[in-house]
Amino acid sequence: MKIQQSMLRRLAAKKGKKQNGFTLIELMVVVAIVGVLSAVGLPQLLKAQDRAKISVAQQEAVNYAKECSISLLTGGDGPDADDFDTVATTQTCAAGTDVEGVSDTDPEVTWTVTMEGGIPGVPSSDE
Repeated sequence: MKIQQSMLRRLAAKKGKKQNGFTLIELMVVVAIVGVLSAVGLPQLLKAQDRAKISVAQQEAVNYAKECSISLLTGGDGPDADDFDTVATTQTCAAGTDVEGVSDTDPEVTWTVTMEGGIPGVPSSDE
């Protein structure tokens, strides 16, 4: 009898209190909103990443050409192509050559800097 009375008191106490939590409908609405935002935002994120990779290829080609120019003026060995991720390791450092930086985007974008008389020219791309 005592057990029943204590259980009845507990049920009566719980009946007046509001339960905390989310309903299934509220959770489904939140998941739908997150899905829509992801569908809109993901393509923009991928485009931004591709633009950044293309910019890296351009900057590395320009920096390699500048280091090549400095080594030609000072009589040095030339820059180490291994220090540049987008420049080919078989790159030669000589006046009249082209320095190429290739992005790893789809499609690839190649930036070319022509060494005109040992001075790097303006970078151009195949876009």
